[in-house]
Amino acid sequence: FWSLSFAVTAATWERLGGFHDAYEGYGAEDTDLAWTARAAGIPLVWTGGADAYHQWHPVSSPPWQHLDDILRNGAAFHRRWGVWPMGGWLEAFAAAGAIELRGATWVRRPSA
Repeated sequence: FWSLSFAVTAATWERLGGFHDAYEGYGAEDTDLAWTARAAGIPLVWTGGADAYHQWHPVSSPPWQHLDDILRNGAAFHRRWGVWPMGGWLEAFAAAGAIELRGATWVRRPSA
């Protein structure tokens, strides 16, 4: 679940409690909302034919411009749920030598 385009009723939003305030900037807030919904027994349902428009912007993969946000918000998610989200991006950052796993925490590697 990515929150680029989604809809819930006001009652469901209240039940979810909205987005958790542990997240700042980019990443993991939408995954957290989905996990909160799953824990509450709220199903995810796809609705065909619902148009959504997203403003174009340049992207990178992995998203280097969001590395610090991903580390911070990934750690917040890990504290709440016991696992790291965005595993593919974390692995790509690690393969590029930018981060490393220390114990159970992803951290920036010291600059050479």
